[in-house]
Amino acid sequence: MVKQKVMNQLSIDFDPEITTSYSTCVEYVQHRVHSLGRQQKSVAADMDLSPSHLSRKLAQSPNDSMRLTVDDLERYMKETGDYEPAIYLAAKFIYKGSEASLRKQIAELQAKLNTVT
Repeated sequence: MVKQKVMNQLSIDFDPEITTSYSTCVEYVQHRVHSLGRQQKSVAADMDLSPSHLSRKLAQSPNDSMRLTVDDLERYMKETGDYEPAIYLAAKFIYKGSEASLRKQIAELQAKLNTVT
């Protein structure tokens, strides 16, 4: 008996313009923390952080060693159920890559058309 690999497909709807509003994922997470409709201290508690530590991590001050890490981001999404930062990253990297690939394919097709005509 041969096992077949089960493939899952994911469809994501996102606004690629979101990456022009927020230049980094951390800036977007700052926005999301404030727009959750919960107090920041509640979000911090869910992440097992003090409110001041969460504030410092979100501030991303260049002289502060306390910065938001990937582990922090994963914990934020798990504890709040807010997966919009993943959508932001998809818009920033996957969409941009797809857009660039599409533009390249269009240019190649135009070049082929120019040689045919």
